[in-house]
Amino acid sequence: MSTPRVTAVITCYNYGRFVGEAVESVLAQGLSREELEVVVVDDGSTDDTPERVRPFDGRITYVRKPNGGQASALNAGFANARADLVALLDADDAWLQGKLERVLAAFQAHPDAVMVQHGRQVLFAESGRLETEPPPSGLSGIFPPLPEDLLRYGPTATSALTFRKSRLGALLPIPEILTGHADSYLSALAVLHGPVISLDLPLAQYRIHGANLYSFHDSDQQRADRRLDQLQTFVRELERALAVQRSHYPGAGLDGYLERFHLIEEGHRFATHGASRDELFHHLRKHRRVYGSLWTRRYRTYRWLMSYAGLLLGYRRFESLRRRHGRGGESLRLRHLLFPTGQTESRPL
Repeated sequence: MSTPRVTAVITCYNYGRFVGEAVESVLAQGLSREELEVVVVDDGSTDDTPERVRPFDGRITYVRKPNGGQASALNAGFANARADLVALLDADDAWLQGKLERVLAAFQAHPDAVMVQHGRQVLFAESGRLETEPPPSGLSGIFPPLPEDLLRYGPTATSALTFRKSRLGALLPIPEILTGHADSYLSALAVLHGPVISLDLPLAQYRIHGANLYSFHDSDQQRADRRLDQLQTFVRELERALAVQRSHYPGAGLDGYLERFHLIEEGHRFATHGASRDELFHHLRKHRRVYGSLWTRRYRTYRWLMSYAGLLLGYRRFESLRRRHGRGGESLRLRHLLFPTGQTESRPL
């Protein structure tokens, strides 16, 4: 049996109603059966997922396992992948036409690349509205990344990630304590193992349907607590992995790189449980210290003023004002005019 060029790994847990569309989007990429392998990992679904994938017998490899979370499912996918290039897809998402053609061309042009990522469309299932996310930020092909590169590097989510398995080394298997953010773990560390290629194209479609862990009403405290717990676990595991990286990573800047993830975790903790004025003040000051090298002098001054605004207003009022200001309009345009940002830091997880 010949080795395929690429393996698509589709992970599924109780997404039977979506998984057929995900598989079809992979099979429609235009690659032959010899070139493309499709592995569907069913992470112990209790819905009709087995029946939904049965029509694809002969075109996919179906792996059913006890429920273990995202890292466990991805590990099963990597273990069953015969190709060196492994492209990931969540069962409730889909790939757009031409995705694999573009990704494979990028790997061919950059034979030392460890990962290729790209932009996504966002489909709001209830309304059918489509939006295009900003493309992944930061470096493309730079190795080793400098401290400023790591601060700008913005890894994207599962369905927009493809890895060269042979370059991941000790990153596999992913720690199975990561029931979520296993994709973030791989992409956050892949940049320290070789060049990462970022394509400024939306090549996947992310579906928001109400059951997503990161798309729910603020009043859903149970899901907010679960999201925070997964993020805190991810940051702890990332900290352990970065401690190992220090012995052989040829670049600098791992302290700042880790600090940015601590800031993200802290921001989610505040959003879930609130924050005192003092906590918010020190969080905003740390944000300025970590990202200040990317900003203009005037924008650093603006963020210094904002830290005192947080101290004066308190967390809830400050966040309400920040959200209104961030929606655009004249106030945001005036801020950009008076306090230009400079280089942009990475997007939050």
